[in-house]
Amino acid sequence: MSVRLLGFVAALIALLATALATGTPIYYLLALVLIMLMLLSLAGVLWALWSIKLEIRGLRPRLTRGDTLTTILNVRHRSLLPVVAVRIQLNVPSAYSTSQEISVSIPPFRTRTYRHVIRCQHRGAYEVGVTRFRARDLFGLFSVSRKSGMRLIKVEVYPRVTTVAPMELRASDVGPELVSRASEDASSPSDVRKWQDGDELKKVHWKLTMRKRELMVRTFEESARPDTLIIPDLSAIAALSDQALTIEDCICEACVSAAQAQLNAGYPVRMPLTCKNPSEIAGQFPQDFPMFLDAMMRVPFDSPYAYEQVLSLMLARMQRTGGAVLVTSKLTTRVADAAERMARSGIRTKLIWVTDSRRTESLEMIERLKMEGVMVEKANPWNEAGYASAETIEGIR
Repeated sequence: MSVRLLGFVAALIALLATALATGTPIYYLLALVLIMLMLLSLAGVLWALWSIKLEIRGLRPRLTRGDTLTTILNVRHRSLLPVVAVRIQLNVPSAYSTSQEISVSIPPFRTRTYRHVIRCQHRGAYEVGVTRFRARDLFGLFSVSRKSGMRLIKVEVYPRVTTVAPMELRASDVGPELVSRASEDASSPSDVRKWQDGDELKKVHWKLTMRKRELMVRTFEESARPDTLIIPDLSAIAALSDQALTIEDCICEACVSAAQAQLNAGYPVRMPLTCKNPSEIAGQFPQDFPMFLDAMMRVPFDSPYAYEQVLSLMLARMQRTGGAVLVTSKLTTRVADAAERMARSGIRTKLIWVTDSRRTESLEMIERLKMEGVMVEKANPWNEAGYASAETIEGIR
């Protein structure tokens, strides 16, 4: 009950009490006028509220983070009694509140068109549409709402994908610990052919050579190309809601950009998602990229494991891994140590650090990583371009 309605009721009671005490007809008349005003106000609000018709256009089911939705609302009602405003409550993608209200003033039996811009600031799946109507009378006595009954539209906001250079991987790579990744599988001979300049003597098929009296060489099935392991840090981020979502967006955009670059270059990609309900996304061709994009749009940052633990677990399963991309907002000594171990084992390693920090101790750690052959990039999540503004760190200047 509004303050004005309480005042009206108090005035009505006072007039009725005065009329009963004095018997003067004018007080009865004034009390009747107040009752009529209240009834007409309530009737106008209810009539407008239950006769309102709304059509919404411009909603799209799929967007990229940072896009805007320009929605067009066509509104009308059939109430002959005056109402001061009708408020339309919208479900929108937002880090602060999932609902927004639009106040519209509509003459009876006329359609008014309104435009409302919705900005999609963060990735995720949202339900967008009109949820409630609220009407208020001319005197401000009554404010009544009801559900719209309209179906909400599912809107998916995907991370932005930045075109980046792929991390080149070699099929045969010998690291400091002499980890051999052969380009041919010697246990799987496939055919024989005549000798060609540049062939190795160990591949000569001597028995067949003696029989045919010309050099014949064994050929072998080529082993699968080394894959790229992209490891996002999915542990919870200790920050305010909007700040945490911005950092999460940047991490996801770094992962999908790296995945697209590697797939387009012909390298298989694996992406373990070590959240509360773990899973793994794997692809070999550019056509598999939508799987990675959809997964990073939905993945929650609720991993029960610290990123250092995840990297230690991944080190044990890198027999066929040619490259690793580590994406985190927490650059610690243990994370740096894990990246160094990967680089020393012969794996091409890139570390993407999502932060705006310029601490000297962090730059010293980065310099140590670069000396071990680890590529390091830094992405400022507060930059409007997000991961697209990432820069390669050259070390201490």
